[in-house]
Order: sequence, then structure tokens, then C-alpha cells
Amino acid sequence: MKNFFFTAVLFLVANVLSAQCPKLVWADEFEGNQLDNTKWTAQIGTGSGGWGNNELQYYRAENATLSEGTLKITAKRERFENSSYTSSRLRTLFKGDFKYGRMEARMKMPIGRGIWPAFWMLNTDDQRWPQGGEIDIMEYLGHEPDIIYGTVHFGPAWPNNRSISGNFKKLTGDYSQNFHVYAVEWETDEIRWYIDDVLYAAVKRSQLSPSPWPFDSRFHIILNLAVGGTWPGSPNANTVFPQNFEIDYVRVYDGNFTQITGNQRVAFKSPAESYTLSNAPTGASITWSVPAGAQITSGQGTPNIAVKWGDKSGEISATFKTACGDKTLKIPVSVAPDFSKAASLENFDESSPLSMTFSNGNFTDNFANPAKNAINSSNLCARYVRNGGSQYDVIVYSGTPLADVGPFVRKERKFFIDLYSNAPVGTEILFQLENSSRATAAYPAGRHSRYRAYTSKQNEWERLELSFLDQPDASVPNTTVNSFVLLLAPNTFTNNVYHLDNLDVFSAIATSIESVDAEKVMRIYPNPSSRGEVQLENLYGSPISQVHILSMDGKLIFEDRQSILPKQTRQLSLSNLPAGTYWTKVFLNDGKISTGKLVIH
Repeated sequence: MKNFFFTAVLFLVANVLSAQCPKLVWADEFEGNQLDNTKWTAQIGTGSGGWGNNELQYYRAENATLSEGTLKITAKRERFENSSYTSSRLRTLFKGDFKYGRMEARMKMPIGRGIWPAFWMLNTDDQRWPQGGEIDIMEYLGHEPDIIYGTVHFGPAWPNNRSISGNFKKLTGDYSQNFHVYAVEWETDEIRWYIDDVLYAAVKRSQLSPSPWPFDSRFHIILNLAVGGTWPGSPNANTVFPQNFEIDYVRVYDGNFTQITGNQRVAFKSPAESYTLSNAPTGASITWSVPAGAQITSGQGTPNIAVKWGDKSGEISATFKTACGDKTLKIPVSVAPDFSKAASLENFDESSPLSMTFSNGNFTDNFANPAKNAINSSNLCARYVRNGGSQYDVIVYSGTPLADVGPFVRKERKFFIDLYSNAPVGTEILFQLENSSRATAAYPAGRHSRYRAYTSKQNEWERLELSFLDQPDASVPNTTVNSFVLLLAPNTFTNNVYHLDNLDVFSAIATSIESVDAEKVMRIYPNPSSRGEVQLENLYGSPISQVHILSMDGKLIFEDRQSILPKQTRQLSLSNLPAGTYWTKVFLNDGKISTGKLVIH
């Protein structure tokens, strides 16, 4: 009787766990030697306007063949019906139409400029584009063989259509060398993109606002290999033909999908980040792993862990065993580099490499600091009264202090500025890099890149990171920027007063710089501090050349450049900092750095 009861319980548990497994609802394994016409329809011709993308090929059914267990879509350089190239485009319209699920394919990419394979989906019942929506599960450009893209298209009719995109760069080699599994998991309010079960992008319903979310309808699958087009450009003399887009299988699953959630971009040496295996199967045995330099501080073996990060990026993985089988999920996590001040573009207490050449409002140079604090203790700043009659009020500086601004776009360098204003919290600040000769034409001509911040304080100094926003005119060479434009509360008619100071450049510190344990370098006391008046003692054998206080997300909010000799102590006045936890980073004369934690009550 006991054995029967025990067996019945095991049977019940197994059935419950099995019910949680994703269910295969549609698949093509591409066995045999002919395409299954009950699942796929070949689209023929050149489409309207080169299928809407100025593509160069003529799509033919004959260019899709099966052999050795895979589908080959072949692009050829051959004349056919006034086209110079042929290829194939297959879809499952009215043969395989799906609302939600996991769509995946194991594929091997072609290569070469002008080569553009795609695995994607369109709305079955609303074929207006982009109103009906488009899900690009995988797109790839043959001249960028180490990058894959995932995108959704939506919004009003062209040219006001919108898209949200993510990409994943291969660390070594490229995607033409081996097969990889490309997938999306599409749920009611979210779509997630994977490559080999590594989550690299996601979009939620709320991100489309104010546009409607069109992904509540049936969609069908498309496989195609384009030649040329607006995005990849045309083939060149180095593009080899024929090229094969090889697909091992396409599968569609329904059911519950497990994923890792948590921050994929963390601050340098972030002390505590949480990661969760969401929708983990009941009773799953879970093993987490983190990259070198990171540490799991709690939760190993459970669906929730806390991680202390070091200075290196890498993947977090969760391996779990269930009745469905063994599975490993991963997410890449990027650790922000450590940044140090590299140059000052304008600080009003020293000479500047820039010249202020124009402003719409009233600009007063070398104005007395209205309220010194721990963030800005400078004697002088600039006072600016915004012109309320100008919708896009600008302050224009000219000069060539930056030989190459490419690192700012790549986020290897950053801009910071100190601001004190009576403008409302949340006021937008834009910083625009331009080539002055090109920027005489209408926007966006000549506007190399834009950087943005929002105020979080009123009538108090704060240090703002001007984060990279976009490149309105990416054709402007990185080496030709000679105009720097500051826009305060753009697209408004406000007339607030702004005090500006310390427009600085910060550079990432090379990871080869040696880091010394804080307890060997400095003693900070009292810590925690109730008033922000702290003493910093140099315990090291080399002078401390600079002291930085940073927020936990890595933003510099206090700087002291006075040298602290070994065995000497310096008082730091931080009483204006709000209560919280901060990083104290010191730079040593021997080239090393050290970082410790400071708590202010």
C-alpha cells in the first residue's frame, strides 16, 4: 500500500512537471529532398520597390533546396527577369500562423557585402506595414559577420514608423563559421531575443507608447536571403557567389518559458545586483555561475541570487534540471569601466580650449558661484538666462580640443557638467557635437552626435552625466567636430536661470591599471558618517594624488586634487551630500588606484 502511494505521488509530480514543459506545436526539420509545401510558400519576383528595401535579387522557388538534413537558400549572381541576382523567400502564411510562443531556428550564415539573410515574422491578419507589426527574430549583414540583430517595427505609416532594436556581437569568429540557434520568446506584454539561449534583448509593451502594441495577433514566419538593399548596400568585387543561408530546423513552442532577469549593465564594482530565474519549473535543481571577478553572495541553488561585481564583464548562467530535461540559460552583463577625468573643456576658473561664440539668451562669464557645496566648490561659473522667446535656445562654443570624438559614441569617454538652476526637476539638457560648415544646412546635417541629461535638483549644484543619445548625421567624420552646442530645456519657451560649470571629459581607465585593496591604502573615519565630515588617512607608501567620491552608479560628485602624503590625513567636507552609500576612489602617484566604500547617514 505504501509503495502504491509512493508510486502514485511520483506519477502525479512527474505529470505536473511535464505540464510545465514547453510544447512543440509546429516544426520543419527539413528532412528529405523536397520542401514541404504544406508548410511553406515561395514568394516569387522582385516585390514592390525591391520588396520595400531596394533589394536587387529576383526571388525564385528553385533557389530553396533540401539536402543532408538542411534547407539551403542560395543567392546567385545570375541574370533573370532583368535582375542581376537570384535567391529565395519562403513564408508560412495560412500554413503556420502563431500568436505567442517561442520561435527558434538553427542556422548558419552566409558572408559578404550585400548579403542579408533574415528569419522574421509579419502579421497574418493585418498586413499593413508597419501598423500590423514586424518581428525580426534574426537579421544579419554579410559585411558585419560577427553581429546579429533583433528588431520590432511598429507605429504609424512610413515615414513616421518606429522600431526598437538590439544586437549581439560575437567575441571571437563570426556567424558564418558554425550553426547557432536564434530565437524569440513572444508573450502577451514582452518579446525577448536569444542566441544559443543567451538573452541579449527584450522589448515590453510599455516601450512602444504612445504607439499601440500590434503583437496580439497571429503572425507567420518568413525565411529569406536578400542581395543588396538600403541597409546592407550592394555587393562589391569581393563578394563571392553563390552564398548559402543554411537552416537545420525551424520550431515553434507553446507553454511556459523560463528566463533570467536582472541588470545587464552594472556599475564598476557594483556591490549588490539581483538576478532571478523567472518562471523556474517547480522543484528544479538550479546551479548558477558568474564570470571571474564576480561573486555570488547569496542564493546559490535557488531561483534568486545576489552578485557582487568586479571590474570585468561576462555571462551569468543558470543550469537547471527538470522533467523537461537539462537546460542552461545565460545573459551577458556589461560592467561599466572605471572613469577618470581626462580634460576640462570649460570651468571658468582656468583658461578654456573653447570659445563661446553665440547664445540666444543672456550669458554672463566668470560669475561668482552662487552656492558652493561638495559637488562644486569652484569660485567662478557662468550664469545664463534662457531666452523665453526661443524654442530651441542654444549656447554655442567653437574650438577643436577633441581630435577624435568616436570614443564618446562608443561610450569609452563621457561628458559631465555641473548645473545649478531654478528650472523644474526633470528639465532636459542636450549637448550637441557639430561640424560648423555642414551644420549651416537644415537639421540633421552636420550634427555628429547628441548627449542628454535630465536635472534632478532645483537651486542646488548637481553633476550631470551627458549620456550618448544618437547620431543625427553619422556621415560627419569623428575627426571634424569643431562646434559644441548646449541646449537648455529644448522645445520649450521657458526663461529659467542656469549656472554652468565644469564641462569635463572623462576617459575609461584601462583595466591593466593595478588596483590595490582599500584597507592597504586608506582609512576613512568616521564611516558611517552622520554629518559627511570625514577624515581620509593615507596608509600607503606612495602619495595620494587625487580623491574622487562617486555615486554607486559611477558618477563623479566630488573631487579633491590636493596631494596626501603617506601617513598624512585630509578632512573631506561632504556635508552637502545626501544620505546614502558612495565609492571613495583614490589615485596613487605610482599609477595604481584603490576604491573603498563610504556611508553617510
